[in-house]
Amino acid sequence: MRFTSGMLAALAMLWPGAGLWAAEITLDPGQRFQTMSGWEATADLPDNPTAPVYAAYRAEQLDRTVAEVGINRVRLEIRSGAESSTGIISRFIRGEIGFDDWKNTRYQSDNDNDDPFTINWDGFDFAELDWHVERTVLPLRDRLARRGERLIVNLCYVAFDNGQTFHMAPEEYAEFVLATYLHLDRKYGFTPDLWELVLEPDLPRDGWTGAQMGAAMAATSKRLRAHGFTPAFVAPSVTNMKHAVPYVEAIADVPGAMRDFVELSYHRYGGRGTEVLRDIARTAGGYGLRTGMLEWWFGRATHEVLHEDLTVGMNSAWQGRVVRGLHDVGPGNTLSPRPEVRYTLQYFRHVRHGAVRIGAATDSPGLFDPVAFVNPDGRYTVVVKAARAGVVAIAGLPEGRYRVSYAVRRGSAELPAPVATGPDRRLAAEIPGAGVLTVTAE
Repeated sequence: MRFTSGMLAALAMLWPGAGLWAAEITLDPGQRFQTMSGWEATADLPDNPTAPVYAAYRAEQLDRTVAEVGINRVRLEIRSGAESSTGIISRFIRGEIGFDDWKNTRYQSDNDNDDPFTINWDGFDFAELDWHVERTVLPLRDRLARRGERLIVNLCYVAFDNGQTFHMAPEEYAEFVLATYLHLDRKYGFTPDLWELVLEPDLPRDGWTGAQMGAAMAATSKRLRAHGFTPAFVAPSVTNMKHAVPYVEAIADVPGAMRDFVELSYHRYGGRGTEVLRDIARTAGGYGLRTGMLEWWFGRATHEVLHEDLTVGMNSAWQGRVVRGLHDVGPGNTLSPRPEVRYTLQYFRHVRHGAVRIGAATDSPGLFDPVAFVNPDGRYTVVVKAARAGVVAIAGLPEGRYRVSYAVRRGSAELPAPVATGPDRRLAAEIPGAGVLTVTAE
């Protein structure tokens, strides 16, 4: 039997209605967990910056990235090669050389001078950073501003060079970060909300150690604060989840490193496991850090992964795709959410920056598993990961009207009319198959 919104409203009045429900979910706003920092996507660079393959549909893609998918945080990358006077980055961005000529030099850096406390601006090339800011960051920021929200910018240092580099010297790294902050502030009037120390430090041979990252954080914190900036660091962003805790513990051993450390980040390419995830959450809690799974691309970051990262990993931020990868492109440049994005957007779109996760208990664990949030405006959202079809009864919602939507294998839908809670603050909602059910206040 399929239920209309009117039937569901009537069913909600019959609580508990023995045998009627597939699951009963009870909210507890007295239990408060993580506060959400944002749903992140990476600003990626096409092979030809002068004529991106997505130019014809870029405006619609950015519209839908915000309004349909719910992205409100962007990873903006700056490569170690931005400290260079060769001009090769600018030449690539202008289309004077091709991708193949540029890619082999993109992480090669040359020290601007021998004094890390004196910036030689001729020794920096911010052309790639500016390309991302102007074509992704500012457009996303404007779209969110029109919705009364703000874009969270996470600026990430990327250096996939094997071996030791001069940026591993703490004061040289601090100079690089300060130069980037000053450039963005002077040219665009903003600085990043977050600085991600090093992308995947466990990937290159002889890459960054936790101790080196801690020393860089301590020096950079001091340098940025001396210039009136307020840093907030994200680390260690390892590829292997098992490496996250050792890196953080090594960072914590460096005096001054923890002052502006706010987010423990990891990727899911290796070392995956529930106990590993619990250890990450425990470690973050012990140091007063939030957590974020900030990369597992190519369709692997499903709603099942997201649900575990939220509930076991206590994530405040999460990333599954680059901006360009959120949608499939069909004939006539028609856009549709990628298969796993169609499910994860059921979380993203209705749980906003600053939302607090609250308690949500189920009598059917493994079949109907909920997460619940209170958004900054006080509106409640409940998302249920369902292993099969059924009617879910939710208790503890504030009195009001709620939108019900879902994503299942055969498609996504939203009920045409809202469902109201009964006088006992209970509501019933149906999902017609395995997938994600979302109930959110109007």
